[in-house]
Amino acid sequence: MIKIVESQKDFGSMNAGTIRYANLTEEDKKMLAEKHNIEVKDLETYDLRADRGSIFRLHRDRMGEAFGFDGRHMFMADQEHKTGSHFVITRDYIEANPNGWTDIPEDILVVTDYLPKVVIGHPVADCPVVMMIDKKQGISAIGHCSAEMIDKRLPMMIGEVLRGTYGSRAEDIYTYVSACCGDNWTYDSFPKWAQDLHVWKHCIEEGEDGLFHIRLKPAVLKQLLSVGVQSKNIRFNMDDTLTDDHYYSNSAASHNGGETSDKFGRHFAGLFYDDGDEEEITIQKGRGK
Repeated sequence: MIKIVESQKDFGSMNAGTIRYANLTEEDKKMLAEKHNIEVKDLETYDLRADRGSIFRLHRDRMGEAFGFDGRHMFMADQEHKTGSHFVITRDYIEANPNGWTDIPEDILVVTDYLPKVVIGHPVADCPVVMMIDKKQGISAIGHCSAEMIDKRLPMMIGEVLRGTYGSRAEDIYTYVSACCGDNWTYDSFPKWAQDLHVWKHCIEEGEDGLFHIRLKPAVLKQLLSVGVQSKNIRFNMDDTLTDDHYYSNSAASHNGGETSDKFGRHFAGLFYDDGDEEEITIQKGRGK
C-alpha cells in the first residue's frame, strides 16, 4: 500500500526555520511552558530560536503517530542541483542517518516498497509536490515543484527518472499533485523566474486588473502529459493554499498578501509504503481526514 499524506497545519509548521509564536500549536505552547516554567501567555515575548529544533521534532513525531510512520524516518531533497538529479533512499542510508531529515543535495527523491514506513516529501507553502508512483514495480519518485523548478521542467524530469532509469511503463504510473496556490496567485509584473515561455504559455496571463495571474496546475499537467503519463492516472489536490485556512501560504503571509500571520509556516506533503495491497493508494490530509 502507498500512503500519500499532507499534514496541513494540524501538526504545526513542518520546517524548523519557520516556527514562530503565531504558528505554535496548543500542544507546542503547553510543552514550552512546562519546559521553561513560564505561563503560556508569556510565550508571545519569549525567544523561541533555541527551541525550534525540539518543536520541529515534536511536529514530526505527531505527524508520524497520526499517519502510522516513524517521524525520524522522513527525508527531503535540498534541490541544490536544479538539473533533475535524483537520490535513492536505501536501507544503508537510513541506518547511517537514523534521525532523518538530512542534507540531500539532489532534486528528486526515490523510494521503493522494500523500505516500508520511510517517508519522502517536502515542506511547502504554495508550491506543489509532484509524486509519481509505479504501482507495478513498487517505485516512487517525488519532487518539490516551485515555480522556478516548474520553469526548469522538474515535473517532466520526475517522470523521466521512472521511465528512463527504471523502465516504468506510462500506464503503470499514478501521479498525485499536492495542494498549491490556485489561480488567484498574482504578480505585479511578469515574473523573472519564468524563463521558458513554452512552459508558461496560457499559464501566466495578464488580467484586466493589470496583474499577471499564474496557474501552476495547468503548467504541471502539460509536463506530466508530455512524458506519457495518462490523464486518467493524474490526480490534483484542488485545495487552494492561498485561501484555505488548513494550509500555510507564503503569499498570504507576505506583505502583498495581507501579512496573515497564521498562514506563515510550512506544511508537509509526501508518501510512504505501508502494509496492505501493494497497488492500493490512499490519501490522507491532516489528522486522518
